[in-house]
Amino acid sequence: MKKLIAILLFSILIVGSTSNVQAAGFKDVSEDHYAYEAILWAEEYDIVNGFADGTFKPNATITEQQLAKLLAIFYELESPIEELKKQTPSTIWSDEFYNQLASYGVPLNGYFDNRLRAATVKRGVVAQAITHLASGKKGLDSSIQFLLDYYISSGQNPQYEDRNLQKFYGVSNNMTRAQVVTMLYRMDERNFYEISGDAQAIHDNANKLSLNTRAKNAQNQLDRSMQQTTPSKSAWEGVYTYYYKWGKGTNDFNRRDAIISNATSNSFSIALTANDGTATGKVNGTATITSSNKALMNKSSNGNRCVVELERLTNNALKVTEVDCRAERSEGTNYSGTLKQQ
Repeated sequence: MKKLIAILLFSILIVGSTSNVQAAGFKDVSEDHYAYEAILWAEEYDIVNGFADGTFKPNATITEQQLAKLLAIFYELESPIEELKKQTPSTIWSDEFYNQLASYGVPLNGYFDNRLRAATVKRGVVAQAITHLASGKKGLDSSIQFLLDYYISSGQNPQYEDRNLQKFYGVSNNMTRAQVVTMLYRMDERNFYEISGDAQAIHDNANKLSLNTRAKNAQNQLDRSMQQTTPSKSAWEGVYTYYYKWGKGTNDFNRRDAIISNATSNSFSIALTANDGTATGKVNGTATITSSNKALMNKSSNGNRCVVELERLTNNALKVTEVDCRAERSEGTNYSGTLKQQ
């Protein structure tokens, strides 16, 4: 991607214009940081950006979709005519990058599921993805050895050197922003910016395979220990209802409804409604999961104070306890109740 002359020119600029280099740096990456030069290089070539507060956050972990963006930009991948047909159909910012990577058969997990894309990427996946683009199809061990042979990686656990290749490299460890950028920097230094013959052949697609088929083949290329399955539906998600008719009049009833969706390991979206005859209320918000069966919402999506405690019971029921949501309902009712999952 970057010709040798461009690298030499960049080096001259660094030597001859120190003030510019300092201006381009990040306040949390000092000159003695191991990834300092790599981060400056990545910023110079628009491969990676910092944050609005002037930081780079070198130790922050990187998700698979963030890796996908870096690889697509570094290798200047072409976009296919087709688009992936995902299991999670909602459009997100990484769609185009995954379309590109699928076209070249890059081994990754998240082609069809936005949740897998948002998961932190493991070092073993990074090894296979980079090596596929730089040197061709390889298994996990061969990918690691490629990175070690060319000093693109030096491993993480020296106690396993010459004893256990995967443990030495740290295949199951998370990858940080600084580590990924350093790998790409070393790839560029060693002239591994050209796309491998294997990856180019998949992109040329002489066999006329669909983009989804190429993506599935790419997933299967990952070592089994690195493959992730689609997350199962959260136990929190569902529709919960309580209804009690206490008199013969039209308004002689109490009803509570809760709809929980978009659950992750940390939070979920919730919509609550309450109707006690003539007093009603409706609130939407995000609840934070505080334990295996408890969660807490502090404010509504409207920005109003609305504190609701949620507890998932063993009989497929949801206990809702409102603490203060007066801004989101009529006087005379609240959201409290035990609701049965439908």
